[in-house]
Amino acid sequence: MTNRPESTGLKRVLQVALMATSATLAMGLALSLFVSGPAAPVAEALLWLGLGMLVTIPVLNVIDVVIIECRLKEWPFAAAGVAVLVLLAYTVAIKVWR
Repeated sequence: MTNRPESTGLKRVLQVALMATSATLAMGLALSLFVSGPAAPVAEALLWLGLGMLVTIPVLNVIDVVIIECRLKEWPFAAAGVAVLVLLAYTVAIKVWR
C-alpha cells in the first residue's frame, strides 16, 4: 500500500470555492426572487458568476488529481487526468471559435 498524499494546496481552495459558489448562487437566487428594478442585473450577474464557479470547480479538481498522481509517479492515472483536461480545453476552444 502506497502512502497517498492528502492533496495539494488546491484542496483548501476547492473547499472555499465550493462554499463561495453556494453563497453566490443563494444570494443571486434570493435577489432574483425578492428584488426587482435596479437590482435585477445584480441578481442575474450573481447567478451567472455562481454557475461559472460551479463549472470551474471540477476542472480544478482534475488538476489537483493530476498533480497528486504525478507526485506518486502513477503515470497512467496522470495521463488520464491530462487527457480529460485536453478534452475540456478542446471543447471550450471549439465552442469559442465557432
